[in-house]
Amino acid sequence: MSDPLILSVIPKGHPNHLRFILSNQLKQIWTGEDWCYDESKALLFSDENKLGEVCEQLLKESAHDKPVYRFTAPVEIEIRSGSVPCILDLQFWLMNAARLYVDYLQCGNGPTEDGVVLISIDWTKMLEEE
Repeated sequence: MSDPLILSVIPKGHPNHLRFILSNQLKQIWTGEDWCYDESKALLFSDENKLGEVCEQLLKESAHDKPVYRFTAPVEIEIRSGSVPCILDLQFWLMNAARLYVDYLQCGNGPTEDGVVLISIDWTKMLEEE
């Protein structure tokens, strides 16, 4: 696929037992090994974290021949509380509660025509400010 890969997550199943499949910009479905047009062969995801890992891997593979440029941006967390928060409890809470969303559909894969921007937060590297 020479064009930048654009992924869509498609919900399937009952809202109480939601599952997901992946599609690309050609309306092909991810089987776990390759893309096809037969939805019955789709890899079904029940774990959103695993789905995210697969999306990230597919996007990286689609741009494997491109140089990598890395940037770091601060994320500020402010807690207003009568009790002192434990940083490990906060990390665990953030890993479960916080989500970083990139609107690739609206904004494209990045500021360059031939690249893809991948963003992640490593909550384990969080430091308490004085």
